[in-house]
Amino acid sequence: SGMAGQKMLEASAKRLRPTSLELGGKSAFVVFDDAEEYLDAVVDWVMVGIFSCTGQVCSATSRLLVHENIEKQLMERLLTATSKIRVGDPFAEGTQMGPVVSEGQHKRVLQCLERAVADGCTVHSHKVHLPSELQGGFYLSPTVLSNVPLQSSAWREEIFGPVLAVRTFESEEEAIQMANDTPYGLANAVYSKDAARCARVASQLKSGIVWENCSQVLFMSTPFGGRLGKASGFGHEYGVPGLLEYASPKTVVRATTPGYNWGTYGSA
Repeated sequence: SGMAGQKMLEASAKRLRPTSLELGGKSAFVVFDDAEEYLDAVVDWVMVGIFSCTGQVCSATSRLLVHENIEKQLMERLLTATSKIRVGDPFAEGTQMGPVVSEGQHKRVLQCLERAVADGCTVHSHKVHLPSELQGGFYLSPTVLSNVPLQSSAWREEIFGPVLAVRTFESEEEAIQMANDTPYGLANAVYSKDAARCARVASQLKSGIVWENCSQVLFMSTPFGGRLGKASGFGHEYGVPGLLEYASPKTVVRATTPGYNWGTYGSA
């Protein structure tokens, strides 16, 4: 979290220690209307982006920006698929979503949902049926929020739980503006069958990583980290930049000719 990162910086500043921080995010997943023929794939990637690890992922694409022309179709498939997520014991075969990490986080997510309702959001979720031995666990229903106001906490604040906020857009420019309208800068995603559009949008999204036609895909060979100047931290994991976080450059300069000098204060 940003608060934890600030405390780490305060502690490292006293000792003048270099610090790399990979903090939170409120990442957007932008879906254009030319993806209509691939809606099953789109829905699966959207769900991967927010329901993996019960939404407790710093790079979770927790904001969905969908073109208004395909909102109805996408939402229908998304809500149907979300209702089928198997919530339960994370160690049990077939479980697709487990509990959140603690009682405190469980309460926080529920409080966020209460604020979302107060802000006018429409909540789409289903009752989770758990066996008796799991009734006391910190389980939540996968949740989708629609009619989300731009200034609501559900749209602007990191919830760190299985909650997806959805809005529509009309134009590419509007989608980019809404995606970038956040203090965070860790990740974003864009889906379109037009490769040129994906590349164009990706180049304008202000985040350390952008996924084109997928979400949450990472490689050990490529760097992962927040965009400088944003609230998602700085420094990198993975790739050469990730290794360099642990390196300390050292320069050795040698005069190869014995007796050589510049002659600045005497004869050369």
